[in-house]
Amino acid sequence: MKRLNAFRLFLLLMLSLASLPACSQGNAGQRLEDRLTSQDIKLPDGITLNYVVQGDPSGPVIVLLHGAGDSWHSYDRVYPLLPSSYRVYAITLRGHGLSDHPAAGFSRADFAGDILEFLDQLHLQHVTLVGHSLGSFVAQIVAEKDNGHLDRLVLIGSGPGVRKAGSSEDEVLSPFAKLTDPVPYTFARDFQASTIYYPVPAWFFETMVGESMKVPASTWHGIGASLATNSSLDDLKKIRVPTLLVWGEKDSIFHREDQETLLKNIPHVSLKAYPETGHALHWERPQRFAADLLAFINQSK
Repeated sequence: MKRLNAFRLFLLLMLSLASLPACSQGNAGQRLEDRLTSQDIKLPDGITLNYVVQGDPSGPVIVLLHGAGDSWHSYDRVYPLLPSSYRVYAITLRGHGLSDHPAAGFSRADFAGDILEFLDQLHLQHVTLVGHSLGSFVAQIVAEKDNGHLDRLVLIGSGPGVRKAGSSEDEVLSPFAKLTDPVPYTFARDFQASTIYYPVPAWFFETMVGESMKVPASTWHGIGASLATNSSLDDLKKIRVPTLLVWGEKDSIFHREDQETLLKNIPHVSLKAYPETGHALHWERPQRFAADLLAFINQSK
């Protein structure tokens, strides 16, 4: 009987703790994780993209794009740090996560075309477009071709799209072509770990490994082939909106010389470098990244 009473007491304690307000609270007691809603959008070419949205529908718009092998979960550590007065969209690119997985169509232009259609269909204007790694190359093309949606551009862990044989990019991309389905856990784990210098929480790392395992081999093949094709530096000069580069000084893929090339070729650009930080700096330093993003938006109004 004493054991039963002790169990009941323990159960009541757990229930009472569960009913307490979560430590991550938003406006009016709403949990921050509940501020995100998941939605789908079907584009004219038939591709359906999954995305999440949070914040005031009439607030300043931020659109977030993730890197290769990721999804909208790439910004899980950032969402709670963005005020609810902002309207935030995070899109899962084709071939990733819960978006459609076509057999082909993974050039940077294909991805960018999807994002331009997304902006058109939702009638988004005065957008701050943010892209990490692969998403940064997609964001570059969106900015180059934009017809009035963007006010600002933020490139995280980006480069100029001009590769040299034997570069760090080659080392990262070469395994993509050899992948077969199902994508091995060991590949997903090692790939995600290679992008990190400063430790991230275990729950977040395992989430991102799981997202990588959702990506079919055909998508990895297409991304590798796309990123192996050089871009023209002249195209960067077509970017007319204020641009912020955020880069980790321990980035194992893109280096300081890549940032200097971007600084020389994008007309209205500035750089923030993060010491002791790797390629996935918004994973590693979400507080600093969110603060820099909001400061950039406010200073360039």
